[in-house]
Amino acid sequence: MSELPLIGLVHLLMGTVAVISGAGALAAAKGMRLHRMAGNLFFGAMLLLVASGLYFSFTRSIIFTLFLSVMAFYLLSSGWATVMRHEGKTGRFELANCLFILLAGAAALGVGLTETIRGAPLQDDVPSAAFFILATLAVLFGAQDVAVIRRGGCTGKHRIARHLWRMCLSLFIAVTIFFLGNNHVLPEILRTPLFLISPIVAVLALMVFWLVRVTFTKWHRTPLSPER
Repeated sequence: MSELPLIGLVHLLMGTVAVISGAGALAAAKGMRLHRMAGNLFFGAMLLLVASGLYFSFTRSIIFTLFLSVMAFYLLSSGWATVMRHEGKTGRFELANCLFILLAGAAALGVGLTETIRGAPLQDDVPSAAFFILATLAVLFGAQDVAVIRRGGCTGKHRIARHLWRMCLSLFIAVTIFFLGNNHVLPEILRTPLFLISPIVAVLALMVFWLVRVTFTKWHRTPLSPER
């Protein structure tokens, strides 16, 4: 670990903080002080993590993680904006974010088509299907943004659910890259399939749990503070 450059240490530290604070935000009662504190820490750590991830992706020509970092930033920023806005409100930020992810999706589609035409992966040896999947997800995310903008924002349980799954997917990307892509920084005894997969499954399980609770119970009537 001492051989890593400063930005590598920052990346590792922010990844660790993002995983821990994200797990804390998921486990804490939603809307309460502990949840807001963990969420604020997660947001800040994720911003630095995405920034350092973009740096490594550019300097190492790892195209796929570049797109993953872009998508993580989009999910993080749009999930955050959902609760920063008052209910039933949208603005220029939501429109800009929607255009941003659609452009990212178009770029991912372009990379996938380029690989298909070349008949071989580009620098990072990721198959074209992976980029087509990212492009499809980008279109789906953008389509939901368009729907939200057209109806003038989210309210009630839909607002909470939008915030929840977008922040969770951002955490999912971070956890997946951390445990499957950067596990060389972990002690060898911890590099077992069960240990590396468990956090990823846990994030998805907690996301599903909270989405079900928010969507199908009266829990969503508990107000979410816009100062979160």
